Amino acid sequence: MRFAAATLLSFVASALAYQVTSPSETKGWTNQGPQTLTWSRVDTDKTNFTVILTNENRAILPTNNQVLAALVDGTSQTTLSVNPPSGGWPLGSGFRVNLVQDEQNTNTIYAQSGQFNITTPTVSSSSGLSSATHA
Repeated sequence: MRFAAATLLSFVASALAYQVTSPSETKGWTNQGPQTLTWSRVDTDKTNFTVILTNENRAILPTNNQVLAALVDGTSQTTLSVNPPSGGWPLGSGFRVNLVQDEQNTNTIYAQSGQFNITTPTVSSSSGLSSATHA
């Protein structure tokens, strides 16, 4: 009975906290320009967080816990345009975004995205446009 109560309390506590809604397993990022990070929160969440890019594969991300944005005010917005790290966005799979306390406390994780990919954008051709010029 105690185990069930503890499990229920941990579930309730996790439901009442920051949640990264994008990127996700179904919607990753591209390696072109700023990318969009979205989250949800409740009033009892900390007001600020730092955004960290992680990947366990050192061949893809040699330096783990790359800071993408520091001391974001989570109370005034739920969307942030995140600039690429120095050297640009790495390509690959298995990335996660962590919302952490700050740069010195990256193990204090408020929320974590699901694993996602960073890919090159797909280029689609537009039909119906003409490149002819008139003289």
